[in-house]
Amino acid sequence: MLLQRKVDRAMKWSRERRMRSDGRDPEQEALDAEVASHGKGKGKDLPSMEELRAEELKLLQEQPIEKKDVFAMILSGFATVFPICLAAIAGICLLTWLFFFR
Repeated sequence: MLLQRKVDRAMKWSRERRMRSDGRDPEQEALDAEVASHGKGKGKDLPSMEELRAEELKLLQEQPIEKKDVFAMILSGFATVFPICLAAIAGICLLTWLFFFR
């Protein structure tokens, strides 16, 4: 943005003014935020594998598979794999015909 520094400075001034009206010290809060950001270890806020698995299981339990979903999944799998298999078989038949019957 062309005037980004001026916008940032205006936002900082507005934030400090609001903090002073609430009775807080903006400089102290900025120092506290900086100390808190440097105190965090890298990767400590990431969830563990067990937590991810538990969350995935919870989501699966919340959204059960409906009656026609299994049929739709099987049908879409066949629609994806069948043309590739058909092309491979046609290629093998074409190579066989070229080598043996020509």
